[in-house]
Amino acid sequence: MKKTAICIAASLVCITNGYAQSSSTLYGVVDDGFSFTNNQAGSHSYQMTNGGRGSSKWGFRTTEDLGGSLSAVAVLENGFDINTGKFGNGGRLFGRQAYVAINGPFGSLRMGRQYDLVADSLMPLASSLKFGGALTTRAGDVDNVWGDYSVSNAVKYYSPDFAGLRAGALFSFGGVAGNFSQGRGEGLSLTYAAGPFNAAAALLRLNNPATALYDATANPVAGATFTNPITNPTFSGYISAKTLQIAGGGANYTLGNAVFGVLYTNTRFENVVRTSSTPFSGTATFNSIEANVTYRFTPAFLLGAAYNYTKAESAKYGQVNLGVEYDLSKRTMLYAVGAWEHATGIDSTGKPAVAALAFVTPSSTGNQVVLRVGVRQSF
Repeated sequence: MKKTAICIAASLVCITNGYAQSSSTLYGVVDDGFSFTNNQAGSHSYQMTNGGRGSSKWGFRTTEDLGGSLSAVAVLENGFDINTGKFGNGGRLFGRQAYVAINGPFGSLRMGRQYDLVADSLMPLASSLKFGGALTTRAGDVDNVWGDYSVSNAVKYYSPDFAGLRAGALFSFGGVAGNFSQGRGEGLSLTYAAGPFNAAAALLRLNNPATALYDATANPVAGATFTNPITNPTFSGYISAKTLQIAGGGANYTLGNAVFGVLYTNTRFENVVRTSSTPFSGTATFNSIEANVTYRFTPAFLLGAAYNYTKAESAKYGQVNLGVEYDLSKRTMLYAVGAWEHATGIDSTGKPAVAALAFVTPSSTGNQVVLRVGVRQSF
């Protein structure tokens, strides 16, 4: 009996050890720099800029081998401003990502606050990830390809890779008792990669984007006062939409040291209601296209260029972007980015369109130039 107990105990120890293979990683990015803007509300600006090539952040990632080709993963990721020490992403502790996942032969199932499938799929094709950061997004990142805003209460599924082809699906629960549609979101994606070619297409539909995505304190009501969370006039007047839909696709092709990319997005603010800060009603559409190219002269030195064009409901935005980066090591990068935007027509607020690059105070005219230099260190 004693020998049996010892054997059983030894077996349990072996099983526990077998299932306890796990790892935890602390990771992050610290990115800071300096920006010059020729026109912010009518004046030149010289300022420190957090996250010029990508937001400063830190996070934890844990992985546990569950056996049978299964693993559990948890990610907690915080965004912050290096110049003030403040939390980003609406003041959330883990506002960028906070999810748990089960991975296996069936694919990956993730639950929590996450990037939507448009950001996951299209960001790798865009100049913003390749060399420019938020500054080179299309029309103030109206399509959220840069992933400025994450989706809460989301369940996301990725299929296994089938000869380079992978599908994704997302469902976001609004969480409002008695109103299943309030804040609800759905998404789909399809990506393909083979040799020098990769392509992607994605869709997101989200109800009540003002509160579900943009962190408004309350849903907008027609004819009432509404505290608008968006300050960029390119699309701030449409935030009171009942539904936001973003669809897009693009491709990259690698030829030697050069990578050529093209990206198209269609952003629709459907059933916009007129409020104190959103003077438009109806449906507003943005069609954006980007062409970009990068060339790596040496393993450490990269040059990039892109042109973005957006046709809004009653305005047009054209943008030229240039960027260069030099890797001092595998973890430390020096970079410089420049962008010029030209705007014409009438913007979402019903006023003459002004240039308003992403996360920069809008110009007082139809033109705006921003030059940015910085250093980015990863750990």
